[in-house]
Amino acid sequence: MRLKNKVVLIGGAGSNMSRATALLFAQEGAKVVLAARTTEKMEETAERIRSNDGVVLTHQTDLADVAQVDLLIDASVSEFGGVDCFIHAAGGFFSTEHDITAMESAYWDDALQNNLRTLFNPIRRLIPILEKRGGGCMITISAGARVRQDANAAYAAAKAGMVATAKNLAKELYDKNVRVHALCPGIIWDPLPEGEIAPVATQLERLGNPIDVAYAALWLCSDEASWVTGLELTIDGGDSLFIDSPIRREVLS
Repeated sequence: MRLKNKVVLIGGAGSNMSRATALLFAQEGAKVVLAARTTEKMEETAERIRSNDGVVLTHQTDLADVAQVDLLIDASVSEFGGVDCFIHAAGGFFSTEHDITAMESAYWDDALQNNLRTLFNPIRRLIPILEKRGGGCMITISAGARVRQDANAAYAAAKAGMVATAKNLAKELYDKNVRVHALCPGIIWDPLPEGEIAPVATQLERLGNPIDVAYAALWLCSDEASWVTGLELTIDGGDSLFIDSPIRREVLS
């Protein structure tokens, strides 16, 4: 129960990493608020939480829309009295198409909006709420350096911007006792298993799993990491070091 009595808001709550994080956090005693533009996967996650006697609130929200974010934050505070942790899991726009001369300007703009505006809008509303609770933690889920290099330039710019934002805010919000981090996963290959969330195999030579990201977020949001801020944490099994993994190479082939 490492998050007992904490309220966690997860924005961009779909499947994979955000679902694993939501399930683990509820398992560890948190009250969880899920926000997403589309509801099907979010409601599936909420049902898994409820089936294990967890506490969860869902709210259909486009984090790029200020008015919708205001409604989300108001609902969270009304239901649970505040927010202690925010996980920003919105984004997308990964592709391995590298020809920027063929990229539409709208694609570039949309990539930045979906990754960065969805971070900006909730954070600016949540800061006074976390400060009132005595502090808290905010995490944005970016991407590992290897993933950013393998992707298109718009995705790379957006994900690098998320890391820079987290580090800058960690300094800005120090006096408010608000910790800010960026998690930088590699490509998460394995599907999330059914049942209780538990650590996966301990070998480095394997595929990445959403649970790997969830446990990193759990530690950072827990009181165990109360003296850690501004962390850029890569979770990729060594891929950013250009490790040649036979298992991961086979998936790519």
